[in-house]
Parts: sequence; structure tokens; C-alpha cells
Amino acid sequence: MTAGTDPAPVAAVVINPAKPAATRAIRQALGDALYEAGYRTVWLETSARETGATQARLAVASGAGLVVAAGGDGTVRSVAAGLAGTGVELGVMPLGTANLAARNLGLPLRHWEALTHIAAVGRATPTDLLWVRTEPAGHTGPLTAADDSGPVGAAPPRGAASADGARGGHGYGGHGDEIPEPPQGWARPTLGGEHACLVVAGIGFDAGLVASTRPALKARLSWGAYGLAALENLGRRRMGLVLGVTGGTMAAVAEVAGRPVAGAGPDASAEAPAAGAGRAAREDATAGTAVAGTADAGDARGSVGADDSGRLVCLVPEATPAFPGVVRTERLTARTLLIANGGKLPAGITLLPDARLDDGLLDVAAIDTVRGLWGWASLARQVLPPRPASYSAGRAAQVLLRRGREVRVLLDLPTAVEIDGDLVAPTRGVRVRVQPGALRVRRPA
Repeated sequence: MTAGTDPAPVAAVVINPAKPAATRAIRQALGDALYEAGYRTVWLETSARETGATQARLAVASGAGLVVAAGGDGTVRSVAAGLAGTGVELGVMPLGTANLAARNLGLPLRHWEALTHIAAVGRATPTDLLWVRTEPAGHTGPLTAADDSGPVGAAPPRGAASADGARGGHGYGGHGDEIPEPPQGWARPTLGGEHACLVVAGIGFDAGLVASTRPALKARLSWGAYGLAALENLGRRRMGLVLGVTGGTMAAVAEVAGRPVAGAGPDASAEAPAAGAGRAAREDATAGTAVAGTADAGDARGSVGADDSGRLVCLVPEATPAFPGVVRTERLTARTLLIANGGKLPAGITLLPDARLDDGLLDVAAIDTVRGLWGWASLARQVLPPRPASYSAGRAAQVLLRRGREVRVLLDLPTAVEIDGDLVAPTRGVRVRVQPGALRVRRPA
């Protein structure tokens, strides 16, 4: 460097050395790409106790203009937590198994030359970050919140345990989640009392799938190990829960026994019910489905059809709430509940086609199946490639979709949660909020 020239900008690489893909060759390739882009590179390794957030904050305090997260989704979300709101750009070098963040960012997995180039000179775009807070497993009161806007539900959940432990017959067990604590321990909050989440938080079946995935199989089969784990969890219990969504809604499926829903399209063959029938459908919905009625007759704009059992159903786009702070509360039964920032999964599955990392919203999917394997087969037909997921109203598999800026969940029983592949201890209360544009993440140009 000659006298009078500006020093080269600093790039910090936060790398998980435990990842098999964190080879000397990969380190060299990334270092060379950053050097060619004009950076001085500092390398910071993660550990079991310091998973990336602290390293990222140290890099920012040291003047780094770029921080590259090299590791799996756990490393990426931890580094993201340390960079949130700082304006320092984030590069992603995916070295994990599922690599959910990389998939949703559109990065070319395992194309190492392209990946190092994007990390070094890619286009930085605003990206949202989710923050997840869980309550202790023994918590039975309303969810706490900084804005003190009240509990998820005003009344105790239907089917909740009585004083003598009795429980209604919703088809789920009478004990909490039996997922054992993983060898590395439950994930600790990333910053303060919250867990950072870049892609998805899952409750129920999704967490069981993560817990059942064996590290040895992940090393041999990559994301295929998750498929085997899914088969092991098909018999997991259903969950009873109360869902509260603040700040917006999304198209959902309404199901009405024996009669069409208001707002039918031009192909409807039956007359619409009187005003208020949409609300009646909500109240008449059976406890064994994740789908509830969605709108009053006055604001439905869907089309009516019949499912394979002859019941009339209607896809109903919901009206936007009049007040952004209003909480929409619903009682649901589901196999799994997903609260997502992005909708792409391994194996080419796009579970939530409308979910975007930069829309300032989070997407919710409550998924339920009945009739054993028939229900799972019905769900598979709706979500498997080559097309993005397209949900229909059927009795064997139901998917309820919601969208908002904050989600609160009150579970009947303690249930484990997974956050971007990391397991959080069983809980009865979950709160998720979105921080719009919290990050500037480098993507393909």
C-alpha cells in the first residue's frame, strides 16, 4: 500500500469449523474472491457457545463493511442477529445440509465459484428478519409482550386440561412433547430473550422431523435424511392451539357443511346464504380440522366447488383488517404450524409460494391431516414438485394460510419448536415478530 491511499475495506468471515464442507479449499476460494474484490479479510470461527452473533457484532465494532456467514442455517441466522439494523452487508456461504437461507435467497448451492463471487461482489438487498420468543414450558397465562396488547385468546382453549388433568378428544395426546434434549442442548436465544430466524420457525411435526434427523445420515444423504425423518414422524400427535395474527391476513380456505359460502363466482350452482353465514361456518367448523371459516358473507370474494366427499367449499380472500393493531384470534387443531419468512424447502418444494424475504410480512401455515397415510398422501399431492404448492379444501389434508406482522401462539400442551433447523425447548407460548429490512444480504445480480 502506498502512502496517501485509503486502506482496503475489511471483510470478516464468520465460519463454522465443524462443518465438513469448511475445507481448506473452500476457505482459500472465498479468501481469494474477497481479495480480488479489494477486501482485507479477517477470519472468525464459531463455537458451540458462540454461534455467530457475538463474532458479527465484534466485526461491526471493528469497522467491517461486509460479514460473510460460512456455515449452516444456524450460523447464518446467528450472524444475521448480530448484523440486524447495522447496515453492514451480509454474504452467505452455505456449508450446511438444508441450507434454507441460501435456497430462499436464490443462491446456487454447491457451485462454489459462483457462491464466492456473490459473497464478494453480489448485490445487497433489504431482507427481513424474524424474532422468536418462547415462554417456559410450564407457562399457562397469556403471552407477554412489550406492547402489552393482551393475550392471544380471551378465553381458555377448548380441550385444555381441567384441574384433574382430563382433556377433550381432539385426537392429540394428553402429555407434552416427548422430544429429548439434543446432545448439544436446546438452542439459546440469539440476542436478549429472542431467537433470530431468517427462514422458518416450526412447531409440532416440523420440530419432530428436525429432532429425528440423524447427523450420520445427514453426512451421507444430505437433505435426504430429512425425508427419512419425516416418515418416522407421520404418527405424531396433533396439536390444539390458539393462533393470533396481527397486521394482515391472507387467502384461506373456508369449509361449510352441506351449503355453499357467500361470494361464489359465476360458476356457483347454489344460492349464497344469508349475511352472517360465513361467521356461522366458523362456528360450525369441526374440531378435527385446521381450517376455520374466514369471512362474513359481505366480504367473501371466492368461488364455490365440491371436494371429494361432496361437501361444498369456497376459497375466500380475506379483507385487510381495518386497524393494523387488531389481533385476529382462532382456535385450531393441526399437525404442524409454520411461521415463515421464506417458503422454499429442500427437494424443490415451495411450501409457501407467496412468502418473500423482503415484504415486511410473515406467512403462517397451519397444516392438518386425518385418515392416517391417506391424509399425508393428500398433502403430498398438494406440495410436491414440480409445481409450487397449491392448496385445496379436502377432508384428508387441510392447510390454513395467514399473513401478518406478528404472530402469537398459545399451545394446549408444551411442544418443541425448531428455528431454522435448531431445536428450542418445549413451550406453551410462542411470539414471532418481523423486523422489516433488518438486513442487507448479498444475492445474485
